[in-house]
Order: sequence, then structure tokens, then C-alpha cells
Amino acid sequence: MIIENFMPSTGESSVRDKLVAGLRSNPKTLPSMFFYDHRGSELFEQITRLEEYYPPRIEIPLLASTARKLAPDLKGCDIVELGSGDCSKISVFLDEVPKDVRATMAYYPVDVCKEAIEKSACNLNVKYPEMEIHGITADFLEHMEMIPGDRKRFFCFFGSTIGNLTKAKAMEFMENLGEVMNINDRLILGMDMVKDIDIIERAYNDDKGITAEFNKNILNVTNNNLGTDFDPDDFEHVAFFNREYSRIEMHLRAKKDLEIMIPVLNERVFIRKDEMIHTENSHKYTEDDIEELAAAAGLDVENVFTDERKWFSLVRMVKR
Repeated sequence: MIIENFMPSTGESSVRDKLVAGLRSNPKTLPSMFFYDHRGSELFEQITRLEEYYPPRIEIPLLASTARKLAPDLKGCDIVELGSGDCSKISVFLDEVPKDVRATMAYYPVDVCKEAIEKSACNLNVKYPEMEIHGITADFLEHMEMIPGDRKRFFCFFGSTIGNLTKAKAMEFMENLGEVMNINDRLILGMDMVKDIDIIERAYNDDKGITAEFNKNILNVTNNNLGTDFDPDDFEHVAFFNREYSRIEMHLRAKKDLEIMIPVLNERVFIRKDEMIHTENSHKYTEDDIEELAAAAGLDVENVFTDERKWFSLVRMVKR
């Protein structure tokens, strides 16, 4: 088992710059990649088990059935999971791959959270001792070139994580991924499809308030990196579906006027009551969007695996 770390340390200038730029912007933003410190990763694991949060309930059976169909193609492949988080989804996938095939494979989890990579790599090393595990702590939007490409690769981007990107960023990501993919490399892309808006909004406004705590935790991450004095209790969680952009938006709305000090810059940020900090988008897709994303990467769509209601899709694409 090998783990490589390409992420800057807490408080390094590149991290600070991203956070400060978001707080200086109008409207204010905080990059969603900063949700996933150790506590944020724990909270997201809890979210995936919530009754209201439908994607895992659909995606997990799809992963199992898709893996059974793809297993013959995986011999001698490297599996590269972008935004891997915990090992739950890839475990479902690998459980359906015969042991003799797994013995020819290597798994590369790629995630910004070092603790999540270490935990999942250790768990998978125990569960699948026959398979090589090579963890990479990195931002896949910036460090794609760090992923080895000596063998045929199956890139996995589960959970509709691509939906967290703006449309422009998603297209840029697909273009960059297409450039680093070799001929006959494949991508399995998870996509949350457009459906009844009430169902979508409930998924991001759970009764237990776990999504709200997850959203507010980004302020703790900001404090740890900038030395700021954000109090998460000064904000309320807001999540709604934006019809124009076909996406859920998550925000933090200030309950009162606030003056936040950024000690590393000797600078203050003023936030008015009811002003919102935009923390995340989660785009929902149509069949036309699938073709558009594939075209941006120069990939061909081979299969679309979906449930009977077509709420969620796993799309297999290939580089020709």
C-alpha cells in the first residue's frame, strides 16, 4: 500500500488564497472542496445514510449491477476513483469483481482529504489483499497529471460529484480528463438526473439537520486555515433548487451583522444580516447533458446504466 500527498498543508498560501478570494468576492463564496476535513468527511458519510438523501439508495445497486457487467473488461486495469471519500462505493463495485481479476488490478483513490485516503486505503488493503492500493491525496481539478498512466485505466467519478462544479468548470474538467486519458481508457460517471423538485430539495434539507451541520463546518475549516473567528451558530443553512441553472444551491445566511477578522492579512470582512455565502452547487442532468459532457472530453458514450425511474445514471464512456 502506497499513499502520496500532493495537497498543500493547512494554512499554506494556495489554500489561504482560495478562501480569501471567496470572502472578498461579491457575492461571497467558500469553495466546496473545503467541506472535506476529517469532520466534514464524517458528516458526509452520515448524509449518505439519510432517508431524504436518495442518490446512494439508487447508485449503490447500480454500482453492483454495473460492476458485474464490466468485470471481464477490468483484468489488468488500474481503477482511478476521483473524489473517492470513504471506501463504501468502490467496495460495492469491487465486491462484484472476481478475486482472480482483482489480483491483476490496482486501485488509485484520489481525494483532497488525507485522513479519508489513509482510512479507506487501510480498509481496502485488508479487504482486498490481492489488489495493489495506491492512495493519492490531491485536488483532481489541479493534479490530474499525478495519476500514473502506464496501464489501461478505468476512471470512476461516482456520486454525481461532477454536479458540484459550475457548468464551465465541469466542461473544463472533462476537457482536461480527456487530455490525460489514453486510447481505450474508460470513465464511469455518476450523474444525478432532473426529477421532481420537492424530492431534490428534501435531499438537502434533512430533518436531522446533518446537512446543515455539514454546510456550517466549512466555517470551521476556514477558521483553521485563516485564523478567522467565524461562529457557525451565526449562520443558517439554506438550500434550494435554482431552476434557471438546474441545480441545488447551498448557502450560509448570516443571522446578524458580522465583522470577521482575517489575522494573516490584518484585514476585516464585513457581512450584513441576511447576506449569504455560497458554498456549493449540485447540478442535475438530462440525457442531452450526458452527450455534451462526453463531447467536451472527446469521449464516446458506450452505455447508460440507470434505475427504472431514471433518477440516477452511471454513464460509461471510452476514449477512442
